[in-house]
Amino acid sequence: MAKFNPWLFLSTMREVSGLQHAAHILAFSGASRLNLENSMSPPIGLEAASEHAGGKALDEATQALLDLSPKERLTAIDELMASSHGRHELWLPKTPAKRFAEFVDSASSVRCSFEASLHTALLLAMRGKAVLFVAQNKDICDFAQSLAVLLECELQVQNADPLARTNTTAFDAEVAFPPFGTRPANTSQFPRRTLAVLDAEEGKKRLTEDALALADALAQTSGHTILCVPDGLMFRGVGVEPLAREALVASGRLKGILAVPGGMIFPNTMINTDVLVLGPSGKDYPEVRMLDLSHPQFSGRTLRGRPEILPGTNWASFFEESTSIDETFAKDVSLREIKEKDFILSINRYLLPPAAAALDSFLERSSTIELEDAVELIRPLSLGKADDGEFTIFEASPADVGDSGLLMKPNKISTLERAQMRKARNQRLLPGDVVLSVKGTIGTAGLVPADAPTGDEDGFWTAGQSFMILRPKRGGISGVVLYEYLANPTVVEALRTLAGGAAIQSIAIKDLKAFRVPIPSDDDAERAEHTFLLRQERHAQIEAIMAEIEAERTNSWPSRKLHLEES
Repeated sequence: MAKFNPWLFLSTMREVSGLQHAAHILAFSGASRLNLENSMSPPIGLEAASEHAGGKALDEATQALLDLSPKERLTAIDELMASSHGRHELWLPKTPAKRFAEFVDSASSVRCSFEASLHTALLLAMRGKAVLFVAQNKDICDFAQSLAVLLECELQVQNADPLARTNTTAFDAEVAFPPFGTRPANTSQFPRRTLAVLDAEEGKKRLTEDALALADALAQTSGHTILCVPDGLMFRGVGVEPLAREALVASGRLKGILAVPGGMIFPNTMINTDVLVLGPSGKDYPEVRMLDLSHPQFSGRTLRGRPEILPGTNWASFFEESTSIDETFAKDVSLREIKEKDFILSINRYLLPPAAAALDSFLERSSTIELEDAVELIRPLSLGKADDGEFTIFEASPADVGDSGLLMKPNKISTLERAQMRKARNQRLLPGDVVLSVKGTIGTAGLVPADAPTGDEDGFWTAGQSFMILRPKRGGISGVVLYEYLANPTVVEALRTLAGGAAIQSIAIKDLKAFRVPIPSDDDAERAEHTFLLRQERHAQIEAIMAEIEAERTNSWPSRKLHLEES
């Protein structure tokens, strides 16, 4: 059955106006989902709509809608839109739309920009606020006007690019939902003060609507702003994004950040998002309140596993209360700390997940050194390959770390020319080295065994670029002790909190160097090495047993008779 998209029919239904017009549109939308087949072309007017949907059914649906109160009509519209979710998430579900409206409840006038702010705009208009809805899509603007008539509220609608700021009216607050990652078609229409925030006046830099929306908010001189952006904007180091974050922090207007798990605001877009709460111009906030909305304090999960807002929660209220001592979901972070972290605003850099909290507690009770003081860090480089090279080496990946924790003979074989071997020797693995995955599969650790080949010319092992090679310094922590620490599940989880990246997660070298390592007592170090050796013996026994089981299976029917003939 075809799902009718209401705003596609607005331009063909202009002969009827007012409340009846809006009711017909929504009623036809509901009836069409039951009666229209995919092959049918759209009707061209109300009479045709009535004929397609069934005239009586349409009239009854229209009257049923009009019999509802405005609040009940909005609920009916929300249910309708929930069944017609499109790829671009143009209608926020009821609960997140209300949470955003609560942020600006004290404002008397609000500007709601971009299509996804429509539901919040209607909620605010129904509360008697002076609301301007600004969107670039004309059909959606027409749809917004019809909904306002149906809901019996005043809503000013402007069909324009919200970032162009063609309406200069000042508002007490703004709610903005720029499309994630979209490139603007034309930046020449944007105010120079907006482009200047990103140092983008020359038009040579790669710009996205979300980064521009942040610059636009900073360029305004007054009003609170609630801005929803993709999480990548908070940590990526490319293009104008670092400039946007630095300008945001320097403005002093950043009051808070809410980290929202994918699917909680936009049900069909499982992209982690961040809600930025900005105070008015001239209001300096020395600290930024950070909230993790994936915490059970704020969210639960549906049967499909998607995070959902817990009923009765009020995000805005958490910006007026004192933070809990439980820093796993809330923390006030100083601007100085943010600057020290190079203006990275991902909250996992500041909030302590349980694993990181447990590790911090353990390290506070221990003597520690930074990892760069315990080991020589060797970063593997790309070696390339030569199809007819005269030398063969084996390049390890995280999949080559066995269940025992020892690095097995790598599966990847590379042939190199003599000129490439010099670089390969510099990242050759030696017995006692620890390899740690810092890219992709974060936190996989392995110990290079004592029988790893170490020849200069052929057959030695090296590490792939997802690994960092950690070579213990003489007289310090042994490779076994270091492996036991880094392979601990709590430490692995803590390491993963250091990772960033949009598509492929990675740990920055400076963060890895500063990672703290405890110095065990002689007794603890000796016990760790002894326990490790005992485990290796047991793993060897397990492997022997598994080999016997496999031999028994292959010597039994049908395996004994069912095999490929050797050619």
